Amino acid sequence: MGSDFQATVLLVDDRPENLLAMETTLADLGQNLVRANSAREALRFLLVNDVALILLDVQMPGVNGFELAELIRERERTQDTPIIFVSATSKEERYIFKGYLTKPFEPEILKSKVRFFSRLFLQHQEIRRQSVLLERTNTELDSLNCDLETRVQLRTHQLETANAELEKEITVRKESEARLATEHAVTRALADAKDLENAAPKILRAFCEHMEADIVCLWLQDETTDMLTCAHIEKSDNGETSDLFVEQSRQNTFSRGKGLPGKVWEKNEPVWISNTVHSDKFPRARIAAAAGLNSGVGFPINVDRQFHGAIEFFSRRPLSPDQPFLNMLEATGSEIGQFIQRKRVEAERESLLLREKSLREQAERANRLKDEFLATVSHELRTPLNAILGWGKILMGKEIDEAALASAGEAIHRNARSQAQLIEDLLDTSRLITGNLRLNLAPTPVVDVIESAIEVVRPAADSKQIILLTAYNSDIESIICDPQRLQQIVWNLLTNAIKFTPNEGQVSITLEREDSMIRLVVADTGTGIAPEFLPFVFDRFRQEDSSSTRMHDGLGLGLAIVRNLTELHGGSVSVESGGPAKGSAFTVILPAALISGVPGEIPGTSTNGHNDIALGPDLQGVRILLVDDDADTCEMLTFALGLLGAETHCSSSVSDAFIALAEHAPDILLTDINMPDEDGYSFIGKLRSLPPENGSNIPVIAITAMARPEDSERVLSAGFQVHLPKPVDIEELSATINQLLKKPKRYGEA
Repeated sequence: MGSDFQATVLLVDDRPENLLAMETTLADLGQNLVRANSAREALRFLLVNDVALILLDVQMPGVNGFELAELIRERERTQDTPIIFVSATSKEERYIFKGYLTKPFEPEILKSKVRFFSRLFLQHQEIRRQSVLLERTNTELDSLNCDLETRVQLRTHQLETANAELEKEITVRKESEARLATEHAVTRALADAKDLENAAPKILRAFCEHMEADIVCLWLQDETTDMLTCAHIEKSDNGETSDLFVEQSRQNTFSRGKGLPGKVWEKNEPVWISNTVHSDKFPRARIAAAAGLNSGVGFPINVDRQFHGAIEFFSRRPLSPDQPFLNMLEATGSEIGQFIQRKRVEAERESLLLREKSLREQAERANRLKDEFLATVSHELRTPLNAILGWGKILMGKEIDEAALASAGEAIHRNARSQAQLIEDLLDTSRLITGNLRLNLAPTPVVDVIESAIEVVRPAADSKQIILLTAYNSDIESIICDPQRLQQIVWNLLTNAIKFTPNEGQVSITLEREDSMIRLVVADTGTGIAPEFLPFVFDRFRQEDSSSTRMHDGLGLGLAIVRNLTELHGGSVSVESGGPAKGSAFTVILPAALISGVPGEIPGTSTNGHNDIALGPDLQGVRILLVDDDADTCEMLTFALGLLGAETHCSSSVSDAFIALAEHAPDILLTDINMPDEDGYSFIGKLRSLPPENGSNIPVIAITAMARPEDSERVLSAGFQVHLPKPVDIEELSATINQLLKKPKRYGEA
């Protein structure tokens, strides 16, 4: 199928900008993209045109996408046309015909779907075209048969009236019948065969039986060597000299222009050798002469001048190149060529069907995993939310004693941090999948990082009476790595080990050096891992027990994050387990080439919802202006910062913030990004444009729920000093404020 053919893709959307976006995305596919601004316009186009694919918007005035799809399916001409809905709305299963994409769509996914259906459409078109060609050839054959019968009748009549021409006419009729018998035999052989290899013996024997050929050879083009090789040989006798010729032919290969098959390839038309003994262009001439093969002819196997191979046959009687014989050879070669091409198209179609089936099964499996994951996310987020809402309702309902109040506060804080950790795991997974997670490499004391992670999980281990053992058998003091991410790797492995280890169990952490690598092993005496699940331990969203009766919570992301972070550091991670109830051992290997002799900064210990609550360093006398449209956030931060000694003023909008800036002369600003009317970017832009004496140099911290890496980059480039994602850690916030106030002078002071 040539590359000049284009498939028509119909884009239906009432919004020009959406049509332009789809055209821009699909432009490099080289297909014919047709716009339709309404259902009526689309139906008008489909009345006279066939399309490979319809990209259909759902929400359109008048006739919507679903109604239009039903109208399209009612017409026989378009009932099988693939339709992909493109919409920002939720989908209904009864309206889905071929697929569904939500806005904003992923360009590569859209291009992949359009590319697939365009190729499928063009292949179907090619099959139809070949069918027409075959029908045309059969029609021509029928015409030749009719013509032959007419000529036979004419010759018979002439024989009755002219005995002188009787012998000539009988000879012509025998030759015609021989050619016709050969053609019919070839047609029957191709009709009964599944491929050319199966049909070749019958085809070649037809030339021996009907054309009085003594030896017939089939030569096919080897695409890897660009040579013609002998695929099959048939002969009419078992003479010794004939056997020598057959053996020589099987051993030979011919390039373009060499030997009889090569000459046929070069000219792409029948080639005659009237006398093999005196032919200098025939390498097998001597053996052919010894076998008594006086003449030979070869003809191409082709379709539309595309060469696939050649058939040659030799005879001990002279062969004359008359036109009917040439016509028969060309027709036979074309019929075999069409058979080859048809089988190739069928094989490609079968391959496409198998691939589509495989992709559909993968999609169904991915969809099942997605549903299981969403159910798990819902459970894991709702469980801590239940405790938060429950204790919140109790605290609002009536007074409780101090012990219950402390327990309620601790439960609310612990479950809120648990939710924050779940969200952070999801964000880390998203960054790893999209390649947006960047490592901050620095010389890092490995043992100190491990001890820091152990301190985080020690309360959880103590609550289950689990013994934590360490063995540092390495002379390595520090390596070049991201300390925060290394601590995350160790913390995830320890958390996983403690989770699946029963009470009074044991978890060991071993650090050692092996050749040019450093090895960290976290082993436990826990529930172990079934052998069939071991290959999937590090897959995202995979859990050995994802049923509603599972004993352990979690999203199935921790170990996947461990693998990705380890590989980002150039290392690897593996797991071993003797099976259920036999514990497991996770091994992280990092290259020793990263070893550094200069220790760096030890990462701060993340509480992850397990350690005691601490507000942070003192902020006595610090004046803070907080800009946020959320009243609860303002109230919480004002109260928390007030406990640290800060004087905090809240503004709910950008305009109020500038009034408060002039009235209160704050030392530092805390502002949200997403706010009505004017957002945080507008605020920072206006602030930095003020004269220095009016506060343009005041430090500003962005506190926002937008936590992606690109959000942080945009915040810092806009003029903010620090980007802190919500939920904000009060200790981290107070430390950041103290750090920023050490650098510039306070606004309003000399």
